[in-house]
Amino acid sequence: MLISPLARKLCLKKGIDPATLRGSGPRGRIMAADVVEPTAAPVSRGKTVVNDFAIDPTRPEIDGYYVYDQEVDMAALARISLPIAVQCEKLLEKRYSLFDYITRAVVKACTSHPAWMPADGKVDVLLFEEEGRKVMGIENAANKSIYRLAREVQKQDSASVLENFSPHIAVCDAATARQQVVDYIASGKRPVFGFVARGRSAKVGIRAGAESPGNFALPYTFYVSTCIEAAEANRIAARLGELLYNPVSLLLPT
Repeated sequence: MLISPLARKLCLKKGIDPATLRGSGPRGRIMAADVVEPTAAPVSRGKTVVNDFAIDPTRPEIDGYYVYDQEVDMAALARISLPIAVQCEKLLEKRYSLFDYITRAVVKACTSHPAWMPADGKVDVLLFEEEGRKVMGIENAANKSIYRLAREVQKQDSASVLENFSPHIAVCDAATARQQVVDYIASGKRPVFGFVARGRSAKVGIRAGAESPGNFALPYTFYVSTCIEAAEANRIAARLGELLYNPVSLLLPT
């Protein structure tokens, strides 16, 4: 039986037998969400059956967005095997940063319920790094692996962002000012999703293969446009938390 460390801890705390749960993770792995909402109705996707779980917004709607204030333990990222980190350094001359993982997780979560997506399937992302001092645009991000995303981020500078770039998703590290995001969105078009890391921006510097035993709690706020049906927005927000908690899955090509 496969079960995540957090899910095992929650089972012990709640007195739940893990054998009675249906896992929603890879290969049926029991995740924390499966313990929190063990009665969630299963959803069939091909030959795989997973639980369809959701979380509710934590604040009232703001400017046409559902708001989810969450915190996720990124310790698993720091424990990713060193060989992966070393191989990444060979390819990129740097290891994946937490920001690379965040971007990949946000894109995967948002495209997990594709009803909102453009007809051509192309999802564009606007990134604000270094407290908003570095601005990057990633086109067709849904079809790019974490390696390709990291490679584009590495070679870009703020001047390369298209003047009329209208992103579907904005991803911001800590201390990025809201006005900076507004100024870079052309023609008043707002993104469908927004991710804002909170706390100290130094957390974005966490690298794969890191051996530091420090605190890797990452607080963040996730915004989902109210143009998306509320139940679907809640599922997307829950999916994002699961992806951030299990960063190894973000290394997969799709």
